[in-house]
Amino acid sequence: MIATDRDDFERELTKLLPDELHDVRTRFERIDEHKDGSFAVSDVGYMLYGNGCNLRGSSSRYPAGLLYDDGEAVFGVGYFSKEGSLRKHLHIIAPRGEGAPEAVAKVVGLVRDNALSDASVYLRHLDDAQREAFLADGYREIDTDPWHHLAPEEDESYPNRVFRLDDLLAANEQGDLEVRTLSSEAHRSFRTKGKQAHRRFQNFLDREGLRFELVPHTYSEADCRTGYGIVNEYFEARRQQGALIGSTPEDYWPVVHQQPHGTAEHDYFAYRGYLVGEGVREPVALFVGERTGAQSAGLYCTLTLRFPQRLALAVEDHRGFTAIPQFVWLEVFKRLHRAGIREVDAGGSETLGLDDQKRQLGGQARKTHWVVLPEMQERILAGAGKGTNDGER
Repeated sequence: MIATDRDDFERELTKLLPDELHDVRTRFERIDEHKDGSFAVSDVGYMLYGNGCNLRGSSSRYPAGLLYDDGEAVFGVGYFSKEGSLRKHLHIIAPRGEGAPEAVAKVVGLVRDNALSDASVYLRHLDDAQREAFLADGYREIDTDPWHHLAPEEDESYPNRVFRLDDLLAANEQGDLEVRTLSSEAHRSFRTKGKQAHRRFQNFLDREGLRFELVPHTYSEADCRTGYGIVNEYFEARRQQGALIGSTPEDYWPVVHQQPHGTAEHDYFAYRGYLVGEGVREPVALFVGERTGAQSAGLYCTLTLRFPQRLALAVEDHRGFTAIPQFVWLEVFKRLHRAGIREVDAGGSETLGLDDQKRQLGGQARKTHWVVLPEMQERILAGAGKGTNDGER
């Protein structure tokens, strides 16, 4: 019988791979060994994309998700339904390391040979070379079986946006970081947009007698409660705007409560943002990132509450408030710059509007990919790049 529940699926798959499948949270040091500067290969990246809190694929045993680790290859393993469907699909997330294509083939083969699932299989967070290799081995382009009709590759439908912080920030005579005018020809039509937005929101703060505070998210019980509140309020506001595609509040639960390994402000970066005034301390932002290389980091949670009418603040003049997302991004970038980070990958987007916000702030495109293996029409026996598959059956 085909398993339809994630707990059932994971129980049977871990019986087949008892030495290779692990709770992500027990493999943080191994993940660190595979960091290559790419977005998804990090503690937070694997938890975000393989998490078992999403209601379309909840896991009671592995709420932060599973990691395949055979001593050489690593990748995330998820099991989710598409929106509006009960049927679940195996997800392989960011395969890396020696023998990764063969390891992916091994897992997919075991799932199908043991009738754990006959649904299509999705591989995501692939670079250009990986995509071509898997396509050569019988996987298909994502448009043959898109994950979502409006966002075929979920938040990789639009490219990752990479920010080079020295292009955005510069130290003034006092040594404080200030927002720069973008100089690249690619930014010609919006060179001052970020700088102007930062100034507009600062003017709002000054006019209303408020200040913005960015504080560490320490993963204490109180901090997590506040973090959940920010996440839930963000998604409720977006839902009322009719702007939700793909992501859910539950996607961010492991990010809110599970502390990555290492040292805060060096290995990982977790902040909550507040608007503060006389008798007022209103949480308005949650940002979580992780170092992915010597001078690179990924940002995985970038939530800002941007609708002033939903806040408890008594604001007389809302002019400039809509610039709060750009303001918070740039304030977080300043923290990352001081920590030695010079390149920040903020991931991709489900919609053009979300992509435009990152692009106009100065983010440059870096595309990653999905591929799909059709449901029980083909089975990959050898790894990508070997040029073998057993065709249709």
